[in-house]
Amino acid sequence: MRLPVRPISLPKIVAFLVFAAPAPSAAIATDEVDYLTQIKPLLSEKCYSCHGVLKQESGLRLETRSLMIDGDALIPGDPNASEMLVRITADEDERMPPAEDGAALQPDQIELLRRWIEQGARAPEETPPPAPTEHWAFQPITRPTLPESSGQADHPVDALLAAKRVAGNVRPVGPADRSMIIRRLYLDLIGLPPTTEQLRDKRPWEQIVDDLLARHEHGERWARHWMDVWRYSDWYGLGQQIRYSQKHIWHWRDWIVRSLNDDKGYDQMVSEMLAGDELAPTDPEAIAGTGYLARNYYLFNRTTWLDGTIEHTGKAFLGLTLNCAKCHDHKYDPISQLDYYRFRAIFEPHQVRLDPIPGVTDFEKDGLPRVFDDSVDRPTFVHLRGDPMNPDKENPVSPGVPAILADFAAPIEPVKLPPAAFAPGTRTHVQNAAIRKAESEVESARRELATAKTRLAEQPATESSASAVDHSSWAVTDTFDEPAPEVWQLIGDGWQYREGALHQTTATRQPQMARLVPSLPRDFEVDCDYTTTGGSTYKSVTFRFDQSEDGKDANYVYTSAHEPGPKVQVAYTRGGNNTYPPDGRKAMPIKVGRRYHLRIAVRDTLVNVWLDDQFVVAYQLPDRSDGFFSLSGFDATVAFDQITIKALSSDTQLTAAGNQVTPSVDPENAVIAAELKLTAANAALESVHATIAADNARYVASPSPAETDSRARTAASKQLQAKIADADYRIVADAADAKKLKSAKDQKSAAETKLQALQKADPDARPNYASLRGSKKALETPEHKEPDYPAVYPSVSTGRRLALAEWITSRQNPLTARVAVNHVWMRHFGTPLVESVFDFGLRAEKPLHAELLDFLAAEFMQSGWSFKHLHRMIVTSDAYRLSSSTLTADPQTRAVDPTNRYYWRANSKRMESQLVRDSLLSLGGKLDPKMEGPSVDPGPTATRRSVYLKHSRDQQDKFLTMFDDADILQCYRRSESIVPQQALALSNSKLAIEMASQIASRIAGGVKTDAPSDFINELFFQLLCREPTDAERMECTAFWDAMSELPEMQSRDAADRETVIRSRLTQAILNHNDFVTIR
Repeated sequence: MRLPVRPISLPKIVAFLVFAAPAPSAAIATDEVDYLTQIKPLLSEKCYSCHGVLKQESGLRLETRSLMIDGDALIPGDPNASEMLVRITADEDERMPPAEDGAALQPDQIELLRRWIEQGARAPEETPPPAPTEHWAFQPITRPTLPESSGQADHPVDALLAAKRVAGNVRPVGPADRSMIIRRLYLDLIGLPPTTEQLRDKRPWEQIVDDLLARHEHGERWARHWMDVWRYSDWYGLGQQIRYSQKHIWHWRDWIVRSLNDDKGYDQMVSEMLAGDELAPTDPEAIAGTGYLARNYYLFNRTTWLDGTIEHTGKAFLGLTLNCAKCHDHKYDPISQLDYYRFRAIFEPHQVRLDPIPGVTDFEKDGLPRVFDDSVDRPTFVHLRGDPMNPDKENPVSPGVPAILADFAAPIEPVKLPPAAFAPGTRTHVQNAAIRKAESEVESARRELATAKTRLAEQPATESSASAVDHSSWAVTDTFDEPAPEVWQLIGDGWQYREGALHQTTATRQPQMARLVPSLPRDFEVDCDYTTTGGSTYKSVTFRFDQSEDGKDANYVYTSAHEPGPKVQVAYTRGGNNTYPPDGRKAMPIKVGRRYHLRIAVRDTLVNVWLDDQFVVAYQLPDRSDGFFSLSGFDATVAFDQITIKALSSDTQLTAAGNQVTPSVDPENAVIAAELKLTAANAALESVHATIAADNARYVASPSPAETDSRARTAASKQLQAKIADADYRIVADAADAKKLKSAKDQKSAAETKLQALQKADPDARPNYASLRGSKKALETPEHKEPDYPAVYPSVSTGRRLALAEWITSRQNPLTARVAVNHVWMRHFGTPLVESVFDFGLRAEKPLHAELLDFLAAEFMQSGWSFKHLHRMIVTSDAYRLSSSTLTADPQTRAVDPTNRYYWRANSKRMESQLVRDSLLSLGGKLDPKMEGPSVDPGPTATRRSVYLKHSRDQQDKFLTMFDDADILQCYRRSESIVPQQALALSNSKLAIEMASQIASRIAGGVKTDAPSDFINELFFQLLCREPTDAERMECTAFWDAMSELPEMQSRDAADRETVIRSRLTQAILNHNDFVTIR
C-alpha cells in the first residue's frame, strides 16, 4: 500500500513557499547536502518508527532512496511535489509525524530536506534492512554440523572453537597447570577453594567434575548466580510494614538451591517460577518457585510492580527489552505497545500471599510466599503514552505474547483448583492447628479459673493467718563473677563464666537455659544488665517464668535484634504452641554489641517491661500457673552481667494495657471474669469445629445442598454465639476502660441482632459465615487491612501464566535456551557469547560463535534442559582448561585478537563478593556448612555461606559491598572493579584478620617443620594454588626476618612471635592479586 497523494490547497502552498523561501537579504545556501550524515539521521529520528522495518504505516518505508521513490513519497528535484515534504509542513491534523508520535520538524530541518530533494536527492545505493523475522536470534535453534575433527579437537566445544580460530588465524595457548585448573574448577562449580589434597587429585578430569556437580555446594554456588539474574531480594519496609518483596522469601532461594542440586530441568524451573500454583496447585515445592513473582511485590504502586515483572521476565528468560514498549512501540525491536499490554494482561490477575507451613501458625515466624490469581476478571488497558492515569478504557486488552513470536503460543485454558489451593483453611494441618489453639485457650481459661477460685478461697485465711508465707523480703542478686550452682542450674551447651559475666556462647535454637533454683514469688520484678553479643537470625534474649517441666507451658519476655524488626515482646506458650500477641510487642532498635538494662514487673497476669529505664509495654497474660524462672538465648550469644530478682512490692504501681493504672483485683470479680472467659473459650472452640465442618461441606466433601446449608447455618450461629460470649467476658474484664467497654457492648449488640435475624431467616437462604483463614494475603495498598480480605479465593485460576510458561519453554522458542546458555558460558569463561546478555533483539549483533551457541542450546534442550549436563559439556572441554597467561602466546595471535574473542586463552576473572568471603571462611575452617533456612543477618560474626545472608536495599553485608556485590534492582552481569577499599577490607576487616589467623594456624599445624620456608611454600600452595616464585620466596623470607626484629616482637616468646608473623604474612598473601583472581 502506498501513501496517497493528496491535493494541497493554494493557501497552504503559498504559505509553504513564503515560509521556505529565504529572506532577500539572506545568503542562499549552496552547499551540497550529505544524505548519510545529515538526512538519514533525521529520518531515522523522526520517521523510521512508523515507516521503517518494524512498522510500515500506509505501506510506506523510508529507509532508502529507492523505497521513498517507490512509495511516491519522494520526487528527486521537485520538493513541492514530494509528498514527504508536503506532509511535514501540513496543518496539524495532517502533519507528519503526528503530535502523539513526536515533535514536529524544526524549520532548519525542513529546509535541509527541501535542499536535499532540490539537489536531486542524491544518496548511495543501500540494501533495505532485513525483516525482523530474519534476525539471527529469532531463528529456530538447530544443532549445527560439527567441523571435521583433526584429531586434536574431538570435543564439540573445541571443534567449533578450533574452526573459528583457524578462520581467524589465531592459535590457542597450552593448558594451565593442573593445580591452577583444579582451583578454577572448584571455584566455578562449588564456589569454594580446594584443599591441599584436592589440589593434588590425580583422578581423571571427568570424575572430578562429576564429583563436584554432585556436591550440595554446587547448588549454593550457582543459586547465587541465578539469584543475580532473577533479582533475589529479602523483604524490606518500615517496621512491620512490608513494602518490597515478601517475608520468608528465602523459601524461594532454597527452592533454587534444591532445584539446581536435583538437576531439575530449566524448563520445569521456569514453569514453576511463573506458574507453579497453576502447574501443581497443591505441591508446596512447585509453588515455592513462584517466589520469583512474589519477590516483585511493591506496596505503593501496582503499575510499578507489574512493570518490573514484565521487564525482568522479558530480560531474564527471553533476552527482550519489553519495557521499551511501555509508552510507545519499541524503537528497535518488533514489539508494539499493544504487545506490552497484552503481556501485562497475563500478570494482571495475580496477587501474593503467605501460605502456612505445617507446624507453624505464626506468619511472623514462617510462611511460604507465593502467587495466585485473585482478581480474575480485572481488565487490562493500554496506558496512553505510558501514563497510568490515562488508560484507554474503551479498548480492553486480551492476554498474549509478542506477535513476532506468537506462532507457537500456547492456548490459555483456565485451571480448576482443588479446595486446598483456593480455600487454604481446608488443609488438614491448618484445621488441626486452629483446633489445637482453641483447645489451648480453653485449657488456659480453666487454669485461670482454678487459680482465681483458689485465691478467693485462700483470701480470708491469708489475711488472718500469722503463719502465711511472707515473700516481701525475697530476693536473688547475682553479678556472675563465679559459678553459683545453688542459684542457677545451667542446662545445655555453651554456658561459661568469664570476665564477670555469664556467657551463652552457642547461638542455637535448641533447649538451653540458666534455670533459677529458688522458687519465684508469684508477683516479682527482674532487673538485668545484659549484652546480645551475636547470633544468626533472631538474636533473642529470653526471660521465662511460670515454665513447666516439659517446656510446653510458659510466660516470657524477650528482646530480639532480628533485622528488620527488632523488638521487645511479651509472649506465652500453651500446650507447646507459641503466641506472640501484637499488643505485647514494641518495636525497639535492639542492637548486637550494646549493653541493655531490662526491667520486668509481674503482678498476677499483668506484665510491665522497661528497657534502659524507658517504659516499653504492658500486657495482660491469659493466665498464670506455677513454674520456674530461666534465662536463655534463642539464635543468640549473650553475656548476662548482673541480675536482681525480688518480690514485687504491693506499693508498686503498674501500667495496664490501655495505659490505665490497674486497680487491685477483686477476687470475686476475678472468678466471675474467669468463668466468662472459659465460656467464651468453649464457644470459640465450638465455633472452630462448626466452621471446619461447614468449610469441608462447602468445598471438600460436597454433600447434599441441604446438608451444606445446614452446616453453614450452624457455623454462622456458632460464630455469632462466640462473639457474644467474648463480649460478655470483655464487658467484665474491661469494665475500667470506657473505650474497650463500649467496643465490647457494641460487639455484643451487633452479634445478637445478626443471630436473631439468622434464626428468623428463610430456611432455604444460604447463610453467610466466615471461613477458616489459612493464609495471609499481601496488602494491595497501604490503606487496606489484611483481615478485610476474604479467606477463600477464586476456585479457578486464569491459566494465563501457565500458558506463558509453556510458550517460553517451548523448544520452538528461539530465545530461551540461547539466553540461559549465554549466562552459563559467561560465568565459566568470563565473557558471554552474546555481549548484550539481556538484549537479544535487533540491536544484538550475530555473535562470532553463533554455531557454538546454537550447539550448546540444542544440547541443553536435548538433555532435558539439564544445567549439570551443560556444565559438564563446558568444563570438560580443552578450551576451559587453557592457561590464562599470555607469556607463551603466539605474537600473531595476540596482535590479531587482543581481546580474546576466539577464546585462544582463558580469561582471568575477578572473584565476586560472595566468593571472596566464602573462600576466607572455608580456608579458615570456620564456614558453617548448614544448608537452607531463614536468611541470616549480615555481619562479621556470621559464618554461613554468603548465599544465605540477608540481601535487600536495607540490609547488605558491608564486606560484600566492597567486592562488586549484586544490585537487587538489576544484575544480569556483575561489574568488576579494583579499588583501594578492597585491599583495606582484606587487610583491616574483622573477618580478614580473624581468618588470616585461623588459616596461618591450620597451615602451621600441617607442615613438617618449623622452618619459615615450609610455611611459605604451603601458604602459597593453599591460598594461590601454586608455588612461590624465587622473588616471592625471597620477599616473604625478608618479611619474616624483618618482623622478627621489630621491637614489639622482642617481648614475646618465640612461639608467640612466630604465630604473629605467620598471621601477618597470611594477611599479606590474602591481598595478593592471585588470591582474588580466578586464573
